Amino acid sequence: MQKVNARISSVIEAIAHHDSPERFRSLGAEVFLSAGRFRNDHEVEVDGQVISAKNIVISTGSRAAVPPIPGLAEAGYITNREIFSLPQLPSSLVVLGAGPVGVELGQCFARLGSKVTLVDMAPRILPRDDAELAEVVARRLQSEGITIIPGAKVEQVSTASGTKQLSLSGPQGNQVVEAEQILVAAGRTANTNELNLEAAGIEAGRGGYIAVNEKLQSSRAHIYVVGDANGAFPFTHVAGAEGSLAVRRIALHAGGKIDYRTVPWVSYTEPELASIGHSEDSAQSAGLTSRIVRQSFAAVDRAHAEGATEGLMKIVLDNKDRVLGVQIVASGAGELLPTAIAAVRGRRKLKDLSIGMLPYPTMNEVYGKVVSAERSPLLFNSRVRGVLRTLFRYRGTGPTMEVNHE
Repeated sequence: MQKVNARISSVIEAIAHHDSPERFRSLGAEVFLSAGRFRNDHEVEVDGQVISAKNIVISTGSRAAVPPIPGLAEAGYITNREIFSLPQLPSSLVVLGAGPVGVELGQCFARLGSKVTLVDMAPRILPRDDAELAEVVARRLQSEGITIIPGAKVEQVSTASGTKQLSLSGPQGNQVVEAEQILVAAGRTANTNELNLEAAGIEAGRGGYIAVNEKLQSSRAHIYVVGDANGAFPFTHVAGAEGSLAVRRIALHAGGKIDYRTVPWVSYTEPELASIGHSEDSAQSAGLTSRIVRQSFAAVDRAHAEGATEGLMKIVLDNKDRVLGVQIVASGAGELLPTAIAAVRGRRKLKDLSIGMLPYPTMNEVYGKVVSAERSPLLFNSRVRGVLRTLFRYRGTGPTMEVNHE
């Protein structure tokens, strides 16, 4: 476990300079490593100093939400912040929450050697992702020895002989699950509770999140909220895009709006689950007329070479064959997403996913496969065969079919 922790620390150290105070100071920014509190909607107090500004951006991130389960605090738990600082690998681990963080870390620790149980109140894992593709991930987790308990509520937590005991209720009846350690991965809470938002005339909603419009403005138009604090999409790449938009609007007066329709995301499980745009379920919920095209990775030669044929791609199309969304479950699915992102953002048609000549063999062949599979009925049918027979008859009789009996 200590070697695992050291590896993670070395990676963080290698990239940390991008976010270091020294880098931002070298770029001319003032950096205060202290808590800030609003005095009014144009003033913030930090270290006893009052800083005023025409515009203010709130980007305070989020932390793991801890559910109010009786006995949980007394029994002790960890979150994603502490899990890779453990001095030794827990022999058993119960994960509360089967979203991306819970599933990713659960699979990770199962592979390191912990006996892992995933518990969630939702009826399935990865509830924000396509249900059919999430089931592919669930089957892999179960094949690796992970126990999944969906639709379960943790009634209370207790300890006995150093072991944490969780009393559950749900469709599978009442049961007790034991583990050495509990990982809480049941959603996030915005880090806004100490900002004194009332002084700025801003209200935080459920979970501490601050509502914004498509320009990322709060109820005070000169105060922007980006990243996890606005509760839209808790992803690093979304925070980066929102920050860029805020800079363009404030510093460059360039305008612009955020387009959450084209937010991509990846659950870094094995296999990965990548998504952009509408899924089958979300298209139905939005009342969109759509059809679904599926392509198995069993048709991709590279998938056979990698032993990854269980992968599946689903494409959501509108009634004009334009791509509304793409979901992929496959080894390295996140690396396959750029073509889908371009299609959704450009409102391209299915045929445009065939992006020309690709090196062989690669997993990206899946795009050409799905286009070919959809177009083949148009090219190989009785009408086309009749036309081809007519054309060949015009051009010649072709080779004779006489049989030589000698």
